[in-house]
Amino acid sequence: MSNTQEYVQWFRAAAPYIKAHRKKTMVMMVSDEVIYSDRFIGVVHDIALLNHLGIKLVILLGSRSRIDKHLAANQMEPRFHNNVRITDSETMPLVVQAINEVKTYFESQLSMGLPNTPMSGSEISMIGGNFVIGMPLGVIDGIDMQHSGRVRVIKHEAIKDLLALNHVVLLSNLGYSRTGEVFNLPTEELAAEVACALKADKLVFVQREPADANRRASTLSTSQCEELLAQADTPEDLKHMLQLAILAIQEQVKRVHIIDQQVDGGLLLELFSRDGYGIMVTNLFYEGSRAANIDDIGGILSLIEPLEASGVLVVRSREQMELEIRHFQVIEKDGMIIACIACIPDSTDGIAEVACLAVHDEYRRAGLGNELLQVAESQALKNGISRLYTLTTRSSHWFIEHGFSENRDFNLPAGKRASYNAERGSKILTKSI
Repeated sequence: MSNTQEYVQWFRAAAPYIKAHRKKTMVMMVSDEVIYSDRFIGVVHDIALLNHLGIKLVILLGSRSRIDKHLAANQMEPRFHNNVRITDSETMPLVVQAINEVKTYFESQLSMGLPNTPMSGSEISMIGGNFVIGMPLGVIDGIDMQHSGRVRVIKHEAIKDLLALNHVVLLSNLGYSRTGEVFNLPTEELAAEVACALKADKLVFVQREPADANRRASTLSTSQCEELLAQADTPEDLKHMLQLAILAIQEQVKRVHIIDQQVDGGLLLELFSRDGYGIMVTNLFYEGSRAANIDDIGGILSLIEPLEASGVLVVRSREQMELEIRHFQVIEKDGMIIACIACIPDSTDGIAEVACLAVHDEYRRAGLGNELLQVAESQALKNGISRLYTLTTRSSHWFIEHGFSENRDFNLPAGKRASYNAERGSKILTKSI
């Protein structure tokens, strides 16, 4: 394929994401390791592009490594408790200096970077301010955290007003108390708090070092995150990010992305391609499960076609799908049907068939099949049906694990017997709900 064709195909594939992200709110935390790396100019270009694509941006700047350098230059040792910096009266001026240095450098690079890009001539309006009211952490495990603080209030309405005017809101990790005190806040936690207060569509962490290279370009549910947190071999930095991701998802932030900025354009790859580049945490079931409609038929057929070809599912014609579509539930992600199930009732026998359960290969481990089966059972109960059956050639173990049992004495409903293909050798499993 020529470069021209590749570009056209990429642009067509990115178009649905451009549409989906437009006018959405994104909170992005950028670590100072990225800001002071040779990859940062690419991040600058990408931030400018996101702004001009109509994405509402709130950017928070990390400063941990820069603070450490300032302390080292003054012969001071950094002190931490529970991975939170202990900021005393002696180190606080150096912390403020380092934070302001990062902020100034970020703004200068954003101003300098645009003239050297295809977006030359465009401008970004960036506004900062005291949008974060802080409070002291206090004494933890007998240790006085002094000027280390936590969030008390996010002035989210003021931030929303600025975003509505297409300003980029820039936040540092300083919080101000109502009595005039200044507190050093952990940037990652602050980013999560801001995203929750804004009910942001996305929370994005852009860091330099890989949290876990083996888990790159993956989608995790909150339950999978909890499983990783329980595993001893999960890196501590990844555990911290996953804990914040779970918190954000529980507070109605739709998606959390953890991106290792090792490749130029990693941010764009994660946001505008189906495969992505980093780790995405979402609760797909609660976000995307819905009743299917006639416009979903093409997507469902595309999803089940490989399973039909391999003999896992019986072949369904488009005409049959149109007749049965009202019995389907689907899960949709970025405009693509990634999972489906049918629960087809038989009015004469008072039972229902669970059929056409399919999950896209990339989401097989996200628990979507289990979630859709719960939806099907709930729909059956609402319709006064308390018994289900399914025909399967290769998935009997999965259904048995979910409460079905093989029933060789079961008599198929008359309507199903007429279309039953005995040559497939399907096992009949039933379940009472």
